Amino acid sequence: MIAGGVLQLLATLLAQAPPVPPPAPAPPPVMRPAPAALLRAIAAGDPPIDELRAAASALALTEPARARSLVLRARIAGWLPELRARVDRRLARGESVDLGASIATPLAPVGIDSDNDVRYELRATWDLSRLVFNPDELGAHFQALRSGDARREIEALVIRLYFERRRLKAELSAADATATGMPLSGMKLELRVEEIEAELDALTGGAFTRLSRRRDDSAAVIAP
Repeated sequence: MIAGGVLQLLATLLAQAPPVPPPAPAPPPVMRPAPAALLRAIAAGDPPIDELRAAASALALTEPARARSLVLRARIAGWLPELRARVDRRLARGESVDLGASIATPLAPVGIDSDNDVRYELRATWDLSRLVFNPDELGAHFQALRSGDARREIEALVIRLYFERRRLKAELSAADATATGMPLSGMKLELRVEEIEAELDALTGGAFTRLSRRRDDSAAVIAP
């Protein structure tokens, strides 16, 4: 009897209880771009690294063609002769007396002669020992080696700044300021990117900005 009343009371309480709400739907997953796609998108607006290296080397006068030309000219110089030119002019005056002339001769017995000679001389001299080996080649090779070292240092600096800028741009694109709550970090990254771009322009004579604008203009023309 008591058990039946308890069961009836439990049934009444269960009937009066509010229905259990259905579970909330899970939030849609955040679609994040793949790292490879993100890097390709960032690299699409960057100028080619080879053109930046060439521009930096040309600005510093350390191109490989310039070094090769220096060595080649030192080698060919031994085959060229040493030229000397001279102009010699001789002015002279001679006087003579004709003792055999008669008194009835209307002309004076004194004769005057003048000489005006000009001599031109052009001399070409070859040093046969320089045809085999020109000592100036040693200095040219040394200068070419120094130029190559300077070019490698400049190009290494350009490459380091180029990819550091790309890495910072990737961090800026992948960072979520709302989630991290640190918008100041994004500002610091952007300032560092601008600083690197200024250094690249200084190293390449403004080629970085010029080539970037050319790449942006080409992308704008191709885009529908």
